[in-house]
Amino acid sequence: MKNIFFTGTAGSGKSQLTSILSNWYQQEGKDVITVNLDPGVNNLPYGVDVDIRDYINLKDIMEKYNLGPNGSLILASDLIATKLEQIENEIDEYNPDYVFIDTPGQIELFAYRTSGPYLVKNMKNEANVNIFLFDSTLVKNPSNFISIALLGSSIKLRLKIPQISILTKTDLIPENNKLLKWADDFSELLDDLKEDGETYDLTSRIIENVMESDILDELIPVSTENNEGIVELVASISRIIDRGE
Repeated sequence: MKNIFFTGTAGSGKSQLTSILSNWYQQEGKDVITVNLDPGVNNLPYGVDVDIRDYINLKDIMEKYNLGPNGSLILASDLIATKLEQIENEIDEYNPDYVFIDTPGQIELFAYRTSGPYLVKNMKNEANVNIFLFDSTLVKNPSNFISIALLGSSIKLRLKIPQISILTKTDLIPENNKLLKWADDFSELLDDLKEDGETYDLTSRIIENVMESDILDELIPVSTENNEGIVELVASISRIIDRGE
């Protein structure tokens, strides 16, 4: 059983990519299931096989603990780890080859509190991989790009599993935008950082140090609208969880 996690900022396209990839693997004859770990989501673009909402109800938490929406989400995130045994029991009933795990939209609640890394570390698996999504609508300027890149590196350090970084919604990138150039070669950011004016000194030093440390992952441009990059993404997943690269 191989676990594929999806992480990224809210609205970056985690659920849509979960839907596209799970369907792709099914069409290839693989035995796959989907797991939703977001207790606050209303609608999902895929059929959920294992759903944290069956165990954690935000409305009940709000009423029981007299919490507002944000407080109940924080508590619900912490409670996810306590449901690991039930989640694993459900997964075991399917006995799948691949488990696609859609994480909460609020990435900080999953990655930076104890429950998320605990769940990733302790879920049964033959191999793990995390797919981190760069939302192209958020990273259209150099400072935002490097900020999300640092977030992705931080997630990699927190979860401690192999990570693939992708640039989502490429169909929405304007033709004259330099985003695809940065995704292909991070060093291209240095020239364009000068456009950020007063933040240039700080951001240029950050990107130089990050490139030297080699903690940034190669970005795969992906669109779930036209399936651009899906073949490349599947190949990267296979290299990590099937061939152990």
